[in-house]
Amino acid sequence: MTGPGLSGAAVIDLGEGWAADPAGQPAQRRRWTAPAAAVCLALLALTVTADRPRPPARLTELARWAEPQAFLLAPAGTDTLLVQTHDAITAYDAADGRPRWSLPRVVDSIHDAGGLLVLGMSTPEGESTEPRYASNEAVAVDRITGQVRWRAQAYLQPVGGLLLAYSGDPDRPAVEVRDPATYALRWRVPARSFAVDAWGSALWELAGDGELVEHDLATGEVRRRARVGLPEGTRRAVLAGRDAVGVFGYRFDADGLEQIAGVRWYARDGLAPVGAQHRWIGEYDCGAGTSCAYPADGATPFLIDSATGTPIRSLPDTAHVGSDAGLLVFADGRVGSDVSGRLEPGSGRLRTDVAGWRVLSTTGQVARILGHEDHDPFATHVAELTADGLRPLGREPHGLVQCATVPRAAVCTTTSGEVVIWRIGEELP
Repeated sequence: MTGPGLSGAAVIDLGEGWAADPAGQPAQRRRWTAPAAAVCLALLALTVTADRPRPPARLTELARWAEPQAFLLAPAGTDTLLVQTHDAITAYDAADGRPRWSLPRVVDSIHDAGGLLVLGMSTPEGESTEPRYASNEAVAVDRITGQVRWRAQAYLQPVGGLLLAYSGDPDRPAVEVRDPATYALRWRVPARSFAVDAWGSALWELAGDGELVEHDLATGEVRRRARVGLPEGTRRAVLAGRDAVGVFGYRFDADGLEQIAGVRWYARDGLAPVGAQHRWIGEYDCGAGTSCAYPADGATPFLIDSATGTPIRSLPDTAHVGSDAGLLVFADGRVGSDVSGRLEPGSGRLRTDVAGWRVLSTTGQVARILGHEDHDPFATHVAELTADGLRPLGREPHGLVQCATVPRAAVCTTTSGEVVIWRIGEELP
């Protein structure tokens, strides 16, 4: 075993026949006969000049230490892994597992802004005068050194290389667009209703008299303004979709719950009224060039082509998460439970080659690392889910609770109260 700050590395022994079905028994070893050996030697001689096949992937242990209170793991960029405990967040180098820096705070949100990490934190009860946002303090630190670059009292959201800061009087909210490196103000607009348009690099503002205003996201310059028809409702909000802008009306029902009273959609080009079919209020990467798209009115969500927005098929009416091998579905409706199968991206056919595996890490809504527990002797088989299916990685002698990954490394917590960092790579033949 190694620990943070130690240079040793240990390679996990996969054991004989591990790549077989974890629930089954390894095949019996067969005896070589003289003719079979001769044939194999001949084939080997014929392939001396050919490219060697890539060796199987392995996990190389970089660091392991006791940390029973680790409850949040996260990647930062492609070279940093973050571990949050009850009193601090610590960054580790993904190349060697060594600690880089530590900040004595509990973090609610982590935004990667290039060389900076913008960490959002809740203000302790009694200190906040702004109850609207759960996280209203932010600290920007250098991802490599941990040096604090700036602090702010605001709820922040990175969009298109900029930062949106929501602040001000709760009854008169405002949005500020700021530089992520320095937190310098770019522009500011008071708005009772506004929406960020990532597709058009814009911010839409809805005035009380029904005027819809489009601002350039980087400069605040008004691109156009137009008065549009408003839906029914006592409160209205604007929302930007892929190719249209929606205005939603809300009112409270008899039970005191706010419900959608009506919605009107306007094409981004020209703001002419358009239909509501296949207008999404949220699109999330689901792997394999697809996105999971959700409508505003609770209607059927769809799997769509990420590049064009074309609907492929409706999403299953059960818990699901994306992957490069297709949409993973869970029979009992819980993402943390065992996978029951995957829907192939092209055909939508249900494949059960991942049945019984459990998702250990996701990037957004895309699963990457899966685990399967074996009980004789106890171990967790670890695999990466790729477009070609499961890619065996290794075996851990304890249960795994959660993992976070960067392209060539992973950090995981174990049921024995440890944190372990692995390099994901290729063993030398």
